[in-house]
Amino acid sequence: MHSKTKRTQPGRVAFAAFSGFILLTFPCCFLMNGLTGAPEDAASVRLTVVGDVMCHAPQLSAAYNAKKKVYEFDSVFAPVKDLLSAADLTIANLETTLPGSRKQYSGYPQFGAPDSLASALNNSGVDILTLANNHSVDKLKAGMLRTIKVVDQMGFEHLGTYASLDDHKKRRALFIERNGIRLAFLNYTYGTNGIRVPKGTVVNLIGKGAGIAADLKYVRERKPDGIVVLYHFGGEYLRAPDAYQKKWVDFALDHGADVVLGGHPHVLQPFGVRKVTDRYGETRERLIAFSLGNFVSNQQRRYTDGGKIFHFTIQRNPDSESAQRLLFRDIRYDPVWVYVERKKTGRSYHVLPVNAYLQNKGPIKLPKNAYERMMRFYKDTTAHLAPSVKAVAPYATPRPAAD
Repeated sequence: MHSKTKRTQPGRVAFAAFSGFILLTFPCCFLMNGLTGAPEDAASVRLTVVGDVMCHAPQLSAAYNAKKKVYEFDSVFAPVKDLLSAADLTIANLETTLPGSRKQYSGYPQFGAPDSLASALNNSGVDILTLANNHSVDKLKAGMLRTIKVVDQMGFEHLGTYASLDDHKKRRALFIERNGIRLAFLNYTYGTNGIRVPKGTVVNLIGKGAGIAADLKYVRERKPDGIVVLYHFGGEYLRAPDAYQKKWVDFALDHGADVVLGGHPHVLQPFGVRKVTDRYGETRERLIAFSLGNFVSNQQRRYTDGGKIFHFTIQRNPDSESAQRLLFRDIRYDPVWVYVERKKTGRSYHVLPVNAYLQNKGPIKLPKNAYERMMRFYKDTTAHLAPSVKAVAPYATPRPAAD
């Protein structure tokens, strides 16, 4: 069982923003040091976050091993295992349910996947699963309850859905301490595709914001070093954040969030750092990423066939008198592209770290058409994010040269 986390207090509850970004490009990755000159030995925690983990019908078919009569997903994430497992905390959005019965395994529109999908994420280095998304209740109450039970038994920290009102009360926010830094996580979705949340259970909904405001107040009163909000929201396939996303990012920041991360559009959107004065009169830099795109799916249209592994370090400011109590360091991403390998025996899916395949010299040899599609994704991604990078390049601090 994979586990890097340490739960310090019962509780759980998580994504989104834009403008005033502090970024710098490298060959298809980004880096930012929030404030320069900070001691490297200050307490810090490294986070890695990926986008939507989906399981469409073709993925189910590809994962099935007829000889063993089991579903196997470990090979899907094997190419990026080192990137996922290197962080202190790695987060993914599980955008399916785990209903437990093969008869209920299905792709769009009501997702249900084998437990082995979650165990493959665990084996690859994922520590935390956000469960509040528009597919949380696709398999109704039984599917939702079983998903919570299974990921808990696997050792994941998880947030966003709750088996009962009492469960929600106990796990209202997820608090994790790592390397001397205590973080609080909250997770919300815009809705559940018109399926009612089962009676007696809780799915964190954005709604009109009352629940978010109350949760952030609850978290602030417990004085974590930082607060991370993860949203599932926004118009699908929009490469720029819409008004709804901007509204709820601003809302979370105004109520004290330090980091807001988003998913659901299935394409990449901008990320960066913004200086915000919140309703408590506190002015400091906050980290924002509107959409992390797809981590794995069967969506193969342009812009949807990949995503990014987003990395950043949160460091406690050694200057205890500074309003900027946390420093953001080494903000960057690794683009990932989903290679659908087609053989006579069937399909197989691989989440590829694009930087390692730019010369097509990775462990998996890509055929010409696949390599060209990957390179199109790479060029689309770097071009799409370039304007934000250029606007704030004067403020970025380059990574020290290797010895």
